Amino acid sequence: MRFRHTALAAGWALALLATSCGSSSDTGSDTSAAPTTKADAAPTTEAATTDESTGGSSEAVTVAFITKFPVAFFTAMEDAAKVYAEDHAGVDVTYFSCKSPSDTACQIAQIEDAVAKEFDAIVITPMGTEVIPALDAASDKGVKVVLADNNLDDFTKKTAVAATDNVKGGQAAGAYLKSVLKSGDKIGLMEGVRGVPALDARIQGVKDALEGTGVEVVIGGAETKCDSAQGATVAEDLLTREPDLAAIYSACDDPAIAAAKVAKDKGKTVLVMGYDGLPDAAKAIQAGDMGATIAQFPGKMGELGLDAAVKAARGEKVEPFVDTGTELVTDKNAADFLNFR
Repeated sequence: MRFRHTALAAGWALALLATSCGSSSDTGSDTSAAPTTKADAAPTTEAATTDESTGGSSEAVTVAFITKFPVAFFTAMEDAAKVYAEDHAGVDVTYFSCKSPSDTACQIAQIEDAVAKEFDAIVITPMGTEVIPALDAASDKGVKVVLADNNLDDFTKKTAVAATDNVKGGQAAGAYLKSVLKSGDKIGLMEGVRGVPALDARIQGVKDALEGTGVEVVIGGAETKCDSAQGATVAEDLLTREPDLAAIYSACDDPAIAAAKVAKDKGKTVLVMGYDGLPDAAKAIQAGDMGATIAQFPGKMGELGLDAAVKAARGEKVEPFVDTGTELVTDKNAADFLNFR
């Protein structure tokens, strides 16, 4: 383990609330922005460097915690990581974030900065495949790299992944829809980004569950990219082509929320289900506009991702995949999901 001198920051920058996000893989790039942290503040450090067993000072495990950009989903990850760091002696965490989810130049610079400053580990929600060379270089320098929220299949030097098991999540969505639909019903499926395994698994689970049930499955013509505006367009197309749809299922919550609005504006009674567990989806379920969603747990991603990084840096064994869980959200428990967990 390498040693790095750090100074305790006076506090951390408040998270900026913007559009909620889920677990899609963002791959765009804007090279105009320099590396930034939340609200253009310097990276903040939460440290615990006292060895509780001896009462003396000990060498801390230093971790760079890098999220995409400051929205509620990633703030929940950071908050859970901060609680973990407070509760575990000898864990020194510095938090980084960029201004947008597609500023790969910013995130690459942050990875390189973490290597230059000799952090022991990196926990990162990667923006896309563009960051792999920087992560490879970090791993080659002995930095333990844990991916949180979304995986990069082509990054083979990762220590672990702390994320949703989207195969299980897709199966859970399928089980719910199978329980509420009947033979002869028709459902429209709205894909996220084709070719992204996490998003494809969310669709495949529903298709598998409905096979042989007599429920007709119709695939939306275009990808939603997990975007509200594109989701509204896909929903409009589906409801125009298939005016007798009984249900719509989206691989992401933002398009599902948009689809619910389109159906409502058309005066149609359609069961709408999403995936992510966004607070806005919980509100839509409470209002009766959506039927259900599958919730993810960003707090668990932050806590368990940091735990894996610390253990790996200390030479302890960690599992290559840490399942952070999912839960079905309906009107029975929507009140529990009005904030990220």
